[in-house]
Amino acid sequence: MPLSSDPHLSGTRILAIVLTATGGFVDAHVFLYLARVFVANMSGNLVLFGMALGQQQWTAGAHQGAALVAFVGGVFFASRFHDRRRRSGLPLRPDLLLATEATLLAAVALWVLTVGAGHEAERIVIYPAIVVAAFAMGMQNAALLRVGAIAVATTYASGSVARFGSETALAFGAGSNDKQRSVHRRALGVLGSLVAAYIAGAAIAAFVGASVAWLFLPCAALAWAGWVTHRRIHTTGEVGHPSTDPHHR
Repeated sequence: MPLSSDPHLSGTRILAIVLTATGGFVDAHVFLYLARVFVANMSGNLVLFGMALGQQQWTAGAHQGAALVAFVGGVFFASRFHDRRRRSGLPLRPDLLLATEATLLAAVALWVLTVGAGHEAERIVIYPAIVVAAFAMGMQNAALLRVGAIAVATTYASGSVARFGSETALAFGAGSNDKQRSVHRRALGVLGSLVAAYIAGAAIAAFVGASVAWLFLPCAALAWAGWVTHRRIHTTGEVGHPSTDPHHR
């Protein structure tokens, strides 16, 4: 069974909104106040990376390259974590990934607060902060993959924007019956709320200012998301009951 169809990796719309707003906040804060790099939105990062290479801005390119590699590493780690539990017949535990992500982001904030963002040796502060934050965002990318039957992404919005256009066409298309239109309109609501959440997270980060202490805000949101996910898993009795589906093994 592919990860995207596993019920352990689905969640409510509220949970997806909180995680997406977190991604927007962290992306904007790092970009505005630490380095001109995205740690969640890899589409934007690829553009910046290509521009840096074309303009021979090697320091900027190194920042973006580090984020790209770290993000892939976070996705790889989370996917292997899921796969090992599945192969062992254990339920997936996205709550543990969210708790780890919150811890990593808190470590980033503490690192910058301790060393200081204005340090002359920029690499002492910037590179560990970029790498750890991007790794954490990569982990989040594999923590929640669906809201109901709707595939979602909580660390970038470009895919949601594109799908919003296609779902709009299907929701109001003349060839669709009432049931089909209802399904597509629900998808529109979910995707639209995630796009709005990403924008809102970035806007809040820009509004509150440069203090790195604000990074503890998304840490708190992630801790809440991890607790809610943990509670849902235990409430539904999934923890401690290995799947009997042969495709899980």
